[in-house]
Amino acid sequence: MWWVQQALVWLVLGAAFTAALNFFLMSRGPPLATILSHLQSPPSSSSLEHHSLHQQVYLRGEVYALRNSEYLNWNQKNRTGITNAIHALYDHLPGVKVRHRTPSPHLHSLIHTLRQDITTRGVSSDPWDLAKKWANPRSLVPGSAHGLGDVLGALATAPIISSDVGHGGTQLKIFLLLKGGQRAVFKPIRYLREEIIEGEIYDGADRHNGEVAAFHLSRLLALPTVPLAVGRWVSLRKHILPVASKELATTFFKMEGGEVCFYGVCYYCNKNESVCDNGATLEGVVTMWLPPHLPLTQLHHPWARTYIRTKLAPWEEQPGYCEEVRQHVPYSWDKSPRLLDLMDAAVFDYLIQNGDRHHYSVIAGKLESAVILLDNGKSFGDAEVDHLDILAPILQCCRLRQTTYERLLLLTGGGLSLAMQELLNLDPLAPVLTRAHLLALDRRLSHILAALSSCRERLGGWHQVLF
Repeated sequence: MWWVQQALVWLVLGAAFTAALNFFLMSRGPPLATILSHLQSPPSSSSLEHHSLHQQVYLRGEVYALRNSEYLNWNQKNRTGITNAIHALYDHLPGVKVRHRTPSPHLHSLIHTLRQDITTRGVSSDPWDLAKKWANPRSLVPGSAHGLGDVLGALATAPIISSDVGHGGTQLKIFLLLKGGQRAVFKPIRYLREEIIEGEIYDGADRHNGEVAAFHLSRLLALPTVPLAVGRWVSLRKHILPVASKELATTFFKMEGGEVCFYGVCYYCNKNESVCDNGATLEGVVTMWLPPHLPLTQLHHPWARTYIRTKLAPWEEQPGYCEEVRQHVPYSWDKSPRLLDLMDAAVFDYLIQNGDRHHYSVIAGKLESAVILLDNGKSFGDAEVDHLDILAPILQCCRLRQTTYERLLLLTGGGLSLAMQELLNLDPLAPVLTRAHLLALDRRLSHILAALSSCRERLGGWHQVLF
């Protein structure tokens, strides 16, 4: 039976070849596009169910993605200005996850303090005046904000005296004047909580819930430069249209089903992009306007994008770009507060995935002004995608405030998602973020700490990184 013997020989050779091929592939390790990563999750809690997940990481380059996307695969830029720093970040990521896998014992004290500021009411009979007294060029809300509940409550319920178009900008909004003389901005809902915004990091309309989440995140990070924001339900028919300016009123119309709609005035505003109520009310966010004694001015962000697919910005091509930035005022001073403010902003923007900060705002005429973190609606677009280029300021400058770093450590081990859910549950629009978006905050926090850990190694110690 010569053919049986020959078949056995071929079977043996095939098995040997398969084993050799498997050994070769295993020795090479998985390709970057299909890395399996065991993501650390914090211990379970009654309010946010955490459990260990073995999730597939489809991209682990400039974009870190937990789901497959042809667009993300196709759109990798491989920017030389940040490539090596991102590789170093990934080298330090496993160790960071191990070191910071448990929550801080001080977390619940922080959550309790921040919650109490919101839940305590009746502190002030004039919430607008209270908020005005709080605001200064370095902070819009104090660390201990007794009366914050009164201010947020007034923003969510105070009668609307007048409404007008939101002149300027690209996004739909309405300027409001609330009873008592407080000015505010209303942005309506454009997406359901579960919707995924694909494409460039700056694509899509503003997410109103992102503005709410951004305000509470700023308090958790001790970066009190985000304007107060709270969810609110309004009736276009009863609350907005009767007090609308003529210019705003002309953009209102009624659907056959009885829904009231409007499209406002802005760069992208048109009737085809109208927002309608549900026949009764419309969900949105109200953001407090800064007081008159704090006029804003805008400056070009050194790490702005070009918004041209075929053209890279200098920071995307030059690893040493930070040194060039530091040659210019106001970034040239030793331990420049403005440069450290931009590092804080990079941490904040990476967590919420806001890649649209092409300019930044400061208080006009105040050299000591902090960076005011306005317009945070281009955030929380995709819970399974992290654009690491938002961290470019930290990856290239390798510096951060010591106080910011310590607050990040306090929120590790799943603490950030837990604290955010506790605070967001107090908003009228709760749930503000999906569970996936909450857990993404923890994942992104580990990326920030890994970036700083790689900086410490590169520069020779924390004393060269933390200021």
